[in-house]
Order: sequence, then structure tokens, then C-alpha cells
Amino acid sequence: MEAESSFNDHSRTIIHIDLDCFYAQVEILKNPELRSIPLGIQQKNIVVTSNYVAREYGIRKCMLISEAKILCPNLILVKGEDLHDYRQISYKVTALLQNYSSFVERLGLDENFVDVTELVSKRLLELRQTYIVGNIFGDLNDLCNCGCSNRLRVATSIAQEIRNKIKAELNLTSCAGIGHNKLLAKIVGTKHKPNQQTVVFPNSAVELLRSLNEVSKIPSIGVTLSEQLNNINVKTVQELQDADFGNLKHLLGHEKAKTVYDLSFGIDCTPVKSSGKPQSIGIEDSCKPISVEKEIKEKLKQLLKRLLVLVAEDGRIPKTIKLTVRKFNKNNKVSTRETRQCNINSMVFNPKDITNLTENNESKIMTSIMRLFNKLVNTNKPYHITLLGLSFTKFVERPSVKSTLAKFLTKDIEVQFITNIENVHETEVTPDISPSTSYTENSESEAEPTTKKCKFGELIAKRRFLRDSDSDDCASPSKLRVGDLRLNSTEKPVDPNQNICCPPNASEEVFRGITKGNAARTVGGI
Repeated sequence: MEAESSFNDHSRTIIHIDLDCFYAQVEILKNPELRSIPLGIQQKNIVVTSNYVAREYGIRKCMLISEAKILCPNLILVKGEDLHDYRQISYKVTALLQNYSSFVERLGLDENFVDVTELVSKRLLELRQTYIVGNIFGDLNDLCNCGCSNRLRVATSIAQEIRNKIKAELNLTSCAGIGHNKLLAKIVGTKHKPNQQTVVFPNSAVELLRSLNEVSKIPSIGVTLSEQLNNINVKTVQELQDADFGNLKHLLGHEKAKTVYDLSFGIDCTPVKSSGKPQSIGIEDSCKPISVEKEIKEKLKQLLKRLLVLVAEDGRIPKTIKLTVRKFNKNNKVSTRETRQCNINSMVFNPKDITNLTENNESKIMTSIMRLFNKLVNTNKPYHITLLGLSFTKFVERPSVKSTLAKFLTKDIEVQFITNIENVHETEVTPDISPSTSYTENSESEAEPTTKKCKFGELIAKRRFLRDSDSDDCASPSKLRVGDLRLNSTEKPVDPNQNICCPPNASEEVFRGITKGNAARTVGGI
């Protein structure tokens, strides 16, 4: 009953793109000779993924290397702990998908959701007939008449188009799942692999979920939640569908119980969220046990250099650094993993080239990192470090040339705009370039006019004259005090009012006498 209300919303059309054995494909791109031999990607002591040649021997994801070698003695292993190349190609895939929709959500490095609802609507206006491309899960009986059937058919053509594009431009094969929500699209895409696609219509949603059998295989239901459900004898998807909602609500609370119950029927109302840049960029490296602080510092320096390369490609400036440490306790044979983070001054980075750290700035960052290390590890007691990791979080955008100059030029633009208005009826003024008045080059930043009767036309003329002057050996007026300029001058002070015109109908002799008196008092006041 609880699930009925959401069954009728089939308005969206979602494609889930999953790259086949992604890490292995990237390594094959770098070395094509690996294509036809069993290949595994090694991280620490496990095989994180393998190509399909290796899978024919029984190699599975996250299998121990020792077990994998027993199954396939000729397995070739490539270290995949440095994710640089994988990230680069992963973002190229996402960028390609963004040509089809503005709603592309990254799910790890090898998966993306694409909401093609808008594109499907446009294509439907152009098509007379729709057809299905690829595989179908379930049957075509009792299809919904709300229009979703046609939308999903068009989406299968778009999915094939996307996969062809990924293959043509990036030489990667992929699988696709097509459904009216994210949950169904993700699950159905696993039904035919590799390099295939599958669509599911709403009438087969319940059947698709039941095909998973165990509740732990439903996306979003992890190990902990499935164990909670097992405690009330809910182990399969069908048992979850048949469960008493009151018992679920008592166990999980109303909201969580409703979400889990809906998922068992293939109901998922979560939107595809456009993924921005990653919130964290990090790198980790496992190692043989290290128990000397000097070696720790050297290892962290190497990680920092590699991390800066990744951040440089991202294009932003980090504000926080996080240290991850895995410690091994020889007494109880248990490893523990801990992290600490702290803020760093973004000014230590060169905006033009973040990888180019000065020795002083590198020292500042390393000091912060080692402080974090000393908070995580008591160096006065024996310790054994088996993994170190660094990551940057909380980024700010790198300042552009335009934004850097904008503040500097804004006031100049405002002053010139006002000056141009003032100069409409002005005649050209010959500037006064005596040492006593050269500081007026900086007067344009003043918000209020001075009590002297200087006009904007005089100020801008003086500024242009000084800018165009051939003399380059004069110290900047902004770095000298006005008093120094006056006292150090051997020339007779020039009357600052000499360029002021006598008002009409006034005595020239009387007017000049007044202004000379004001000038004398001004010089005397200094």
C-alpha cells in the first residue's frame, strides 16, 4: 500500500553508463599488448579489477593476489594505486556525456547517470516511429499508456549513440541501462555485459528487483542495513516486499522504512544531480612498515608533489589539507586507519602554476602535515605505518587575469567617465610637472574633491602627461611623503592656483593677490 502512490510517475528517462573494466581498459590504452592476455589491476594486496580474459579464469573484483595467482598463474599485474590517468579519462567521459544533457551525475570514476528527459522529448517531435535498440528485461505485455514506453524506446537509441561516441573518441567500451529512474537504470545495465545495453519498462520493475534475490544487492542498501533487516527475517527482496510496514517502521523509523520499502518495488524519486568538481582530491600509498619519522616525512613530500599535479589539473586552489595514516599493531595484528585535517593559507600556492612551490612555501605545508602526523601518532612510542595519504579539500577558484585587474581598473574607469563629462566644454590644460605637485597622479582615488578649485580636466591631463613622460627614474609619488618632496626640492614652490582662471567681472589684480596669499600660507603650513 505504501508503495502505490509513487508507481505512476514515469515522466523521467534515465541512462546509466558503466565503463567496462575501466582501470584495465585504461592500462590497455597505454599498452595495447595487454589486450589479449589476462590482466589484473593491483592495489595493495588485492586485484581491484581485471579484464575479461582474466575473468574467464575466475578472477573476481577485490580478490587477494595470492588467490588470483592460484587461479591464473600467468596473470599480469599492473599497479593501479596512482589514479592520475584514470581520473583524466574519467572526466573526458563525463564531458562527452554533458553534450547530451546538463544533468550528468558521476558515480565513481567509471559510472555516470544521464537524465535525457529533455532530449527524448525533442527527439519524439522529430520521429514518426520508435523502436528498441539493445536488450530488453522482462516482456512487452501490459505496457504503460502514459507515454513512457515511447520515451524509453527513444532513450535506447540515445544510449547506443552515446556508447558509440565513447568508443569512437576515447576507444572505451561501455554498458548502459535505461529506465524511468536511477535505481532501475543502474540495476538493469548489469544484466548484459560487457559492451551491451538493456532497457526495462515500468511493468517489469518488480520482477527486476526480485531477480537480485538478496536485499544487500539493492543499490543504497549496504551491509549494515541488510544485517538489520536480516534480524527481522528479511533476507530476500521478495521478503522485503511482503514485510509488514509497521515492523519496518519500528526498526528503521518511518522515513527510512518508506525509502527501503519503495526501493524493493523499484521506486526511486531521487533526481540526477549535476556533478561539479570533486570536493576532495587525494592520493594514498601503502608501504612496508615505516617507524622512522625522517622516512615518513620523505614519503609525504613525494605524495605532496604527486598531489599537486592532480590539483593543478583541477584548476582550483585548496584551503584545507587532510592526512590519512594506517597504523599496524604488532601485538594484536590489527590495522587502524585515522585522519586529521587543518586549514592552510591558499597564498602559499602560485596561481599560475600550483606545482611550482617555493622552498619556503613547501616548508610551510610540510610543517602543517607533520603537525597532523604528530597528532595522529605518538612518536615517543614504537609505531609501524603501513599507509600514508594526503588530500586537499575546500577549494576556491583560481583568480583569472580579468578578475585580478578588475578592482584596479574600476576606479580609473569611474573617474575617466566623470572626467569625460566634465571635459565636454573644457579646453586642453598644460600640466604642471614640478616636484611639488607630481603626487597628484594618485589623487584620482580620492572620493571627495579637495577644497582647492582643481578641475577633473586638470587632474586627468596631468595624469596622462606623467604616464607618457620619458622619465623613468623618478620614484613613485605614492612611496614618498609630500613633506619630503617639498623640503627636498631646490626649486621655488609653484603656485598651485596659477592655472585657475579669474572669474568674470572680477579684478584680475585683486584675484591674483588673494590666490598668492593662499599659496604662501599653504607652503608655510608645511
